[in-house]
Amino acid sequence: MEDRRRHHRIPVTLPVILRHAGRIIPATAVNLSCGGMYIRADQRDIAIDKPVEVIFDLTEGERDLSMRGNITRVDESGEETGLGVQFTNLFSQSHKALTEYLNKHLN
Repeated sequence: MEDRRRHHRIPVTLPVILRHAGRIIPATAVNLSCGGMYIRADQRDIAIDKPVEVIFDLTEGERDLSMRGNITRVDESGEETGLGVQFTNLFSQSHKALTEYLNKHLN
């Protein structure tokens, strides 16, 4: 199967908070790139093509990052729901910090 991703992803186990449809949802990011992330959550009924905010820390002691995006994929095959999020605020301070972090870990 051909990988059509534009950005290299790194595997992570990163606690995140999703703000989606007026709800706060604790979740875990399992991979991360400059363009988005894949997240696992214990929550069902998450809508595709809907906006979401993802709040997380890349390193302890650093400020929280807040990335806005759209849910592009929802997998409800197991006990957890898998979510693909494509970031939309690519010119924010949070995205700049994310890009710097990824550049350190991809090289």
